[in-house]
Amino acid sequence: MDTSTDLTDNRIPAVDRALHLLDLLCAEGPPLGIREMSARLGIPRSTVYRILNSFEAHGVVLRQAEGGFVPGPRLLAYARAVPPALDLPTLAAPVLADLARVARLTAKLSVLDAGAALVVAVAPGPGAYSITTHVGRRFPLHAGAASKILAAHMPAAARAALLEGPLPRATPATVTDPARLAAILDAARQDGLAHDHAEYTAGVHAMAAPVPGPDGACAAAISVTYLPNEPPARLAAVEAALRQAAGRLARLLGGAPPPKGG
Repeated sequence: MDTSTDLTDNRIPAVDRALHLLDLLCAEGPPLGIREMSARLGIPRSTVYRILNSFEAHGVVLRQAEGGFVPGPRLLAYARAVPPALDLPTLAAPVLADLARVARLTAKLSVLDAGAALVVAVAPGPGAYSITTHVGRRFPLHAGAASKILAAHMPAAARAALLEGPLPRATPATVTDPARLAAILDAARQDGLAHDHAEYTAGVHAMAAPVPGPDGACAAAISVTYLPNEPPARLAAVEAALRQAAGRLARLLGGAPPPKGG
């Protein structure tokens, strides 16, 4: 897979470090000093000091009497500039478009809705054999990669109800055994990745990752669909691009990046 135009090749490390520092400052907890921020982020203290000086000069942070730093009033102006209609599909659109371009596969975003996985955004893949889907399509929670990500992060009671069934068989590969499905959901939650090997539609495979929201809960599942017999090396590259996209969207939502897996 050609990743020569991946976003990671066109970023400014100094800006990334500044934003990581801002994320840390905006996290809940007491004001942090330069030494602690340096240790947590693995950034030299001299770099942290210079970034904070720039932030302070522009009102992005305030220095406390005790030496710690807290978010400053400039951030309120930035927050007020965010359009009120900026919703999840709108935020996800450029992320999905980049994922579809890099992976050369159709990418979609799904959310939990009334006991099903609801597709809320789609970016068609550029390949001639890309698998298509559409916004508004619903999938059962026990079959499909995005479905299993959403099911894996449901509250315990809702997950127990799902496992009690019924678990209809859509294809010969559909997992209908509750114990096996429970183990698959546990693995998906632990690894931050779920797979679909023709479990809902014959001949269609997929992989999905969770997108955490500001409260840490899974806000959505981002996924790509592909045909069987893809080379392992290409699937590994697709997985890396998928995880990167999930992390990017999580940061846009104000959530923590999802698990990186093993």
